[in-house]
Amino acid sequence: MAILKRHSSTDSDSTSTKSSASAGEASAMVVASLSDDMLAEIILRLPVESVARSKCVSKTWCATVSDGYLRRRLPLQLSVVYFPDPDDDPGSARGKARPRFLCADSGAGGGMLRDRNLGFFPFLDVCVVCDACNGLLLLHADGTRRFYVVDPVTRRWASMPPPSRDPRLSMLAFDPSSPSCRGYHVINFTGRWRDRGGEVEVFSSETQAWALRDAEFGVPAASLSGSVHFHAGAVYVLASDPDCVVRMDVAAADAGNLACAVAELPEPADGGGGDGRLAHSAGRLHYVATDGALRLKVWVLDGESPAALQWRLKHAVKLSDVVELGGECGGRGSEARFLALHPEKDAVYVSSAGKLQLLEYDLTRKEVTGAWAFGEGQKNRVVKTWLVPSSMYLSDCLPLADGAHVQQC
Repeated sequence: MAILKRHSSTDSDSTSTKSSASAGEASAMVVASLSDDMLAEIILRLPVESVARSKCVSKTWCATVSDGYLRRRLPLQLSVVYFPDPDDDPGSARGKARPRFLCADSGAGGGMLRDRNLGFFPFLDVCVVCDACNGLLLLHADGTRRFYVVDPVTRRWASMPPPSRDPRLSMLAFDPSSPSCRGYHVINFTGRWRDRGGEVEVFSSETQAWALRDAEFGVPAASLSGSVHFHAGAVYVLASDPDCVVRMDVAAADAGNLACAVAELPEPADGGGGDGRLAHSAGRLHYVATDGALRLKVWVLDGESPAALQWRLKHAVKLSDVVELGGECGGRGSEARFLALHPEKDAVYVSSAGKLQLLEYDLTRKEVTGAWAFGEGQKNRVVKTWLVPSSMYLSDCLPLADGAHVQQC
């Protein structure tokens, strides 16, 4: 008679635990045997989310992912913040649509814009998106002076102490590619104006404190617009009457100064019923204007010294032609809206008014080189678009995931 040996559940669990431990030790040995170059090549082939998670594998992996050389080699990724129609958003609160954050498929040439779940941030229903900068979002709680900075990819967020003044306009300044970057700043225009200057309140993530600063804009305070842009350690604000751009040095704000300079625009920001925007590409400041005929013009600010700076016209294109090349023509569908410049090459991103689609247009080759669609049936209003190296989502200046009670970076 055959005798069967009966294994208890404890024996099975023990065997499984030992097998898992052995597998883990073997994996750890394999990881430890990889050179930094081999680790970098592996990480470069991972999706953004996997790159973020791989920082937790070991200290070696964390150091490799955080290395500036690796980050500069990671691909660019199109990201969009928008508000859907409240009737089409089942998660909206009190008839108010919650902000949505989307990332484009990593494949070249286009694809879909995929939702990045912001549900990890506990105050999403009571906040509005004020600004976005290099992968971080700035949110403000309605009816309060509470601000939050959120990273949608690493699922980290941080709160800050309330400012001493009610803000009229708020913006986020964050540039992880800068060698001198040690965190982020939040800039509030308080609305306390003087004839040609005003009061600005600046928050530093390094000091975890707000500081009031006086700024001499160099132009009448009433001429400043709400069109602001951060680039290379400075905030740029469009102004009219006179038509110019005001530069404020954020890097000097921590030292007690907020030095300003003024540069004339090549043409009025709102000429012909159009729109003027500031952007940067290839390390230089650009001015992008659209007129009533939907013609887009792109200028670049050339020169090495302040006295020699001047605007040079680089491109002039008809936006309706861009949308037609993207596969849509006629009626409202032929209208297009400028969203962003590519930070490294001569390419522009536009959205069409009649179709849920974003287009990448190569300004040099005069052709559409990418198209990304929103989800089917999603009515939306795009409020901010930017394109940044995916490595910038891996910033360490925010608390660990789910750090709802962690107030400091």
